[in-house]
Amino acid sequence: MKKKYKKILIGFIVLWLVVFAVVWGVTLFKKAPGKKMDFMGMLSRDKGQGTSDKGSELEAGAGQQEALPVRCYKVALRDFKDELPVMGTVKGSLEITLKFEVNGIIDAINFREGDLIYKEDLIATINKKDAQLKVDYSKSKLESAKVQSLAAQKKLEIHKNLYDIGGIIKAKLEEVELEVRSAELQAESAEVELRSAESELEKTNLYAPRNGVMGSRDAEVGEFVTPNDKVATLYDTMKVFVELGIVEKDIEKLALDLDVIVTVDAYQGMNFTGRVDNIFPVIEGKSRTLTLRVGIENEDAMLLPGMFARALITVAEFKNAIVVPSMSLNKSDEGGYTLFTVDENTVRSRPVEVAYVTTDYSVIASGLYEGELVVVDTPQELKDGMSVDVIEVQESGVEEE
Repeated sequence: MKKKYKKILIGFIVLWLVVFAVVWGVTLFKKAPGKKMDFMGMLSRDKGQGTSDKGSELEAGAGQQEALPVRCYKVALRDFKDELPVMGTVKGSLEITLKFEVNGIIDAINFREGDLIYKEDLIATINKKDAQLKVDYSKSKLESAKVQSLAAQKKLEIHKNLYDIGGIIKAKLEEVELEVRSAELQAESAEVELRSAESELEKTNLYAPRNGVMGSRDAEVGEFVTPNDKVATLYDTMKVFVELGIVEKDIEKLALDLDVIVTVDAYQGMNFTGRVDNIFPVIEGKSRTLTLRVGIENEDAMLLPGMFARALITVAEFKNAIVVPSMSLNKSDEGGYTLFTVDENTVRSRPVEVAYVTTDYSVIASGLYEGELVVVDTPQELKDGMSVDVIEVQESGVEEE
């Protein structure tokens, strides 16, 4: 029994020593994590040697600055013109209302709307019957008055001879002289009446007072008209006006004597030139446009009132100017403009003075010189002094790779 208890005791001691050794080992391992990392690194050092070298190269490359790709415009001197496209209507410089001066029924109308008319052309006539009767009556009355005047002259000659021989008294001679004077006055009155009747007859004809184009026709054959009734409208076309509608945002660009090029659908490829003659001081309520009037010489009467017109108004013009795309300009904090120029693949911010700005192009007054490269579309990350890679150059409207 003693030997059996002895073996059990020895087994218990050995088991306790084993448990103690395990606990001590675990505790020691937790207190030394660096050694764990070193051990794990030693296991993977040989296996991952190639990957570690590649990572080192990427970290070295990340420290270097990459060139930013940009598109540029090469500055050159050129003529610049800003034209404002507008639309409008051709109108006659003078509109004359044609009316008869006497009452009557229209016998004939000798024109159609749009016909070219010259001065003294017969436009229309009214019935001449009554006016012709007055003329005929006045002529007969004048002839009668002339005969009476001639008879009175003969009678006066006879009475003068009688008075010379003492056959009649002076009072009788003076009476005959008064009869002669009365006959002469009646003849003069009849002559005036004839001229009046002839004038009335002439007023049955309606003539063109000047060269022009016929407009609307407001009366027809067989219609009774008075001096208050309009027969037609005559437009003077030797000089015409083109009335153009200008929207509010473009009003500040306008001024008198600006050059204007006008085209109409009737004459494809033909330009008519004129100048701004008048700018109306009122904006139309419905269209919200300002009316601008352009005068055009029209000696050949090619432009007719009522034609639809398209026009280009030259609102600004510069000769040998430095012009850059407007998208290259940047607003500065002080209210001016800056842009980026490229010199040996490095960008520099440059303040410039702008003379004129449009949606597409702007004219530079100072701060930029011919031949320089300007960054067109400025990237947001672009800063002064950065390295760039010019991938495209635009020059005088031609893009070069």
